[in-house]
This record gives sequence, structure tokens and C-alpha cells, in this order.
Amino acid sequence: MDYLKRVYSTILLLSMLALTGCAGPLSIGYRPGNIPDALQAKGHPTILLKPYTDTREGVEPHYIGKVTQVVADMNTDRIVLDKEDAASLVTGAIRSHLTAAGFIVKDWSREIEDSNETDLIMGGEVKRFRLDIGPRDEIEVEVASSLTSKKTGKILWAGVISEKGDRFAGVMGNSRRTIAEYISKTLRTVINKILKEVNESIQMAAISAIKDMTIPEGVGRLVIRTEPPRAEVYTGAIYHGMSPLSIYLEPGISEVTFRLRGFKEMREKVSIRNRDVTEIDRILEKE
Repeated sequence: MDYLKRVYSTILLLSMLALTGCAGPLSIGYRPGNIPDALQAKGHPTILLKPYTDTREGVEPHYIGKVTQVVADMNTDRIVLDKEDAASLVTGAIRSHLTAAGFIVKDWSREIEDSNETDLIMGGEVKRFRLDIGPRDEIEVEVASSLTSKKTGKILWAGVISEKGDRFAGVMGNSRRTIAEYISKTLRTVINKILKEVNESIQMAAISAIKDMTIPEGVGRLVIRTEPPRAEVYTGAIYHGMSPLSIYLEPGISEVTFRLRGFKEMREKVSIRNRDVTEIDRILEKE
């Protein structure tokens, strides 16, 4: 009797799931999560975000994968997004990330692009977006992006960021929730990589602009870059800021110290020339 009750309960549950749309489109509910300090915007620049376009071949805009393994609350062999297509999901996720990181984001319009309301223009393509649910779940997201200076029209950065992964869903198997979370986690990884490139490109553009300025008499300029960035920079006991940065120093020999938690302290003597630029790029060694 207990066995029959369990069978009946299972059938009833599956029927209820079917009636509530378990074969329907998938809702992601993307959130950017906590943005690391290293990825936070400096100075709250304004970005005009153009909608990303879907350049995947042979698939409809809302389709992102197939299901060949049993999913408790999904009786379909296709993963299809509900309110957003893949390009809209990526655009919205990038918008959320940029906003959370301190950027001022404006959605694209011809009027805004023709105005002076923004510092930067960003857009791109969704080249791959796929999740196949099987004995092992396989996911791949690939996004091409470009960042352009509104003032100069110069492309500050353009590149393709991708993330591939696979996992075993575990003894409990997948559900619509775990599938949505897996997609969000992978997309967060991709966008954090994009955000890193965006921030570094903005900083390098600022340094280039400073380098183009006339250097006053009696000082030289030292341009400093480190990998990883955000190392503390000192000359003697004077703290100048975090890399990358550009500073004025008196002509002569200066000892520069780099400090970053988790990495060995580095010291280096550099020669500063009057009204000249000295550039140093250094790779820090882990402790």
C-alpha cells in the first residue's frame, strides 16, 4: 500500500509540474554578485551600452541548448530562454555588472550617441552560448566586445572572452534552478574578465593622455605598470598610489618599491631625466 501511495504521489507531482509549465522556457534571473575591488570603476565614467548582437549560426535567438538527461522539473529536450534571447541576456548582464562596478550606464539611442553625454561606447557580439544537459553538463559562452573612446573615436580595447566548462550534476540531478544558476555562474566569469579588460584599458588611456601633456621644467615623468595591477607604489617612504599610474619625480636616480598582498616586495632603481618620460613594466612574483 505504501508503495502504491508513493507511485501515486510521484505521478501527481509530475502531472502538476507539467501543468505549471515545466516544459516551458527557462528564466535565468541573472545577478552580478559581489564585484571585486580590483574591478571597480575609477571616477564613475559614463558608458553608452549598445545592444549585443547574436552571431551564432543555425540556432534561433532564444535557444541555448539541449537536454538528453532527466531533469526533475523539465520535460523537454530543448533549453529555451523565456523573456530574453541570448543577446538580450548578455546585454542585460553586462549592464548589471557595469552598474554594480560603479559605471554610469546609458542604454543606446542615436540621440545619446550623437551627444556628449557619454565618455565611452561599448558593444559586441554573442558568438557562442550553449549548455547541453547530459551525463555531464557542458557549457560554453563566448562574447566579443569593444570599448571606444567617445571623445577621440579610438578603440581602447577589443577582444573575445570565452569560458568553457563541464560538471556532473550530482546524485540529486539537475533542476530548472540549478541549470539557471550554472548559466549565471559561467556568464559572471565571462563578464568579470571583460570588466578587467575594460578597467585596464581605461587606465592605460588615461596614462597615455597624461604622457601627451607637456612635462614641466625640473621634473621627469615615470609611468608604471605591473602585472597584476593595483600594486602599491612607493619612492622611499612616499606612497604615490596603485599601479598603473604616472608620477612626476625630480631628475636623478629614484628607488621604486612595489607592494601587493600575496606577492614578494620588489625594489628597483630607475633613472629620471628632466622633461622626459621613463616607463617600467614589471611582473610581480608570488610569495
